[in-house]
Amino acid sequence: MTGMIGSGQASTEKPSTHRTGLDGLLVATHAAVAAAGAGRFAAQDVIARLSEDFAFIRLQDLRRPRRFLRQMAGAPPVRVGATGFDPALVDDLHPARHYMAFVFVGYWFPAVVAILLLWAWEVAGFIRYRGAWSWPDVRMGYVGIRHGRYVRYFGAGILPWLMARDLAAPDGGGPSSRAG
Repeated sequence: MTGMIGSGQASTEKPSTHRTGLDGLLVATHAAVAAAGAGRFAAQDVIARLSEDFAFIRLQDLRRPRRFLRQMAGAPPVRVGATGFDPALVDDLHPARHYMAFVFVGYWFPAVVAILLLWAWEVAGFIRYRGAWSWPDVRMGYVGIRHGRYVRYFGAGILPWLMARDLAAPDGGGPSSRAG
């Protein structure tokens, strides 16, 4: 999948599933969970697919650290926008990128290491952006780490429910369908 969902750019999703913001992330997550099935490695498949699509985390590029880090800092292949996300968790137009990056980190690393990676990434961003600190990014990182830990223990099927519960705007501006 490439491009912005709902932007008219090429996408492998059917037109009827085009949604933006949190709804778009939920649609893609439901599809990834359904495609992965219930096998032994289903959760790993879901995390890998969503992390590549929404956070540009491509494990095959780990052998090229510069490329890997540039990809993670840049715009992800799939961009859904910030509509429906809790404003306390959003600081740019790609909150799904930051969220999925830290779901990945929370899934693969012990909690203490995941939290250290979050803070290291945010300090690096502070330096890169010349003193601009983002508390929404820190909050989103903690949510992503927590969700990654839940997926590790309970499976990927819990992820859409966690997203709808914890990422939605508190004023009801979140997903149109909270059941999931």
